[in-house]
Amino acid sequence: MNFNIKKIKSKEPGKTDFPEPATTGFYHGKKFSISLSFSASIILIILLLVGIFKAVTSIDFKIFLKVAGDELQIDGYGHSNFLILGTGDKTYDGGNLTDSIIVASLDDENKLITMTSIPRDLYVQDEKIGDSRINEVYFNAKTSLGSSNEGLNYLREKVEIIMGIPIHYWLKVDFTGFKELVDAIGGIDISVEQAIYDPNYPQDNSYGYQTFSLPAGQRHMDGATALKYARSRSTTSDFDRAKRQQQIIYAMKEKALQTETIIDTNRINSILQTLRENIETNITVKEILTLGSIAGDYSPEQISHRLIHDDPTQCGGFLYPPVRELYGGMAILLPAGGSEFIHLYSDLTFNTPQIAKENLRLQILNGTKRAGIAGETKQILQRFCLNVARYGNGARQDIEQTTYYYSPNKNDDRKDDRPETLNFLQKIIPGVESVVIPPEYQEYIQTADIILEIGKDYTDSPKYMTDPFNMIFAMPAVASEAVASEASNLSPSPSPQQ
Repeated sequence: MNFNIKKIKSKEPGKTDFPEPATTGFYHGKKFSISLSFSASIILIILLLVGIFKAVTSIDFKIFLKVAGDELQIDGYGHSNFLILGTGDKTYDGGNLTDSIIVASLDDENKLITMTSIPRDLYVQDEKIGDSRINEVYFNAKTSLGSSNEGLNYLREKVEIIMGIPIHYWLKVDFTGFKELVDAIGGIDISVEQAIYDPNYPQDNSYGYQTFSLPAGQRHMDGATALKYARSRSTTSDFDRAKRQQQIIYAMKEKALQTETIIDTNRINSILQTLRENIETNITVKEILTLGSIAGDYSPEQISHRLIHDDPTQCGGFLYPPVRELYGGMAILLPAGGSEFIHLYSDLTFNTPQIAKENLRLQILNGTKRAGIAGETKQILQRFCLNVARYGNGARQDIEQTTYYYSPNKNDDRKDDRPETLNFLQKIIPGVESVVIPPEYQEYIQTADIILEIGKDYTDSPKYMTDPFNMIFAMPAVASEAVASEASNLSPSPSPQQ
């Protein structure tokens, strides 16, 4: 059940190949080295630089940046995609492992930034540098190909294949730079949702452990504490850790743009020194200027984040941990059902973010005699972050044609407004659409925005999507070691019918 990697082509609209991005850096024509261990993402760095420049100039800086900058590379949807990587330091054991991997997509036309975290234990096959977890790909490629640039480009190509989208830029950061940058901006303020007690946090520069504890509530963190908050996972999970890392992005961006930061020359010098010494990126100087010209257009409400993980009951839960003995004792993650689901999820997340804004309530009805269809479909659609409010049997079990029923909203022009969500649903489950709600479903439409009545044309077709986790749960060796805890937590959505 290995994750077989193969090159894919980008879908509609636009480009079918992934252009090679420029590899020159932006500090005096060389690589600009930052190290932030995960997510002083491009958003943070550019917003920070914009704040600094605004503090020391009185000209219309946005216009200047736009004129001086170069156009960003984009895909067929008009998006610029970034790979943000976090590593340890050279003095740390495993310092070259990219333990934090975030794909960020910038949609400047609609003023949206979408980020998705990829777990470090995702397993990939590679005949050239060897099979490994994804967090080892950079180091293995760097060693095999002879340079950090080559290693970063190699990992970028792997992420393109996994996610099914082109990646134009990469940015690598490490522990030292992260701590120094947090300290340089005066620390950050974080609302800790759940208390942390980790007795197995790695001891600096050794193979030992230390205890890290942090009470819940509003906390001010220096660089060292923020790094521990970002890295800890002993008593939580990679899922929780990824959420904390993305939470820190917002906190750093907010603090970096505060007046007390951008008018403090000592802080500015410290920040620039950290950036100068600790970042590796293929973003050019002129592209940085372009990013600076648009950075101020984005608020936290326009930045969304997603995760790919191994809880099949939640949004993004497309992975599972196989029996370790099959992989030499390694704890790894594989995509349930192969790459198809992740590519669909990536398409949903990056190319149709407006669906999340719609957040429509979906009801799934089984109109066939085949048992369990509504429940199985519900499980799949929930992983795509769709709001399945109810599911159960339809009024009849002899439905031939799959149908989507919905009541269109009226926009300002008094024209029927068809939900964008239907476009994505049609990719997975083809069907006809109707704005005429049958009498037997009038009650249901009061608590659902879309009713999906599944017919035999879908269940009897090759397009029918079987939930791959059903097979995984049915395998005793896997279920006992890998997914028993998730299986025990499977809870159905409320349904009017069983």
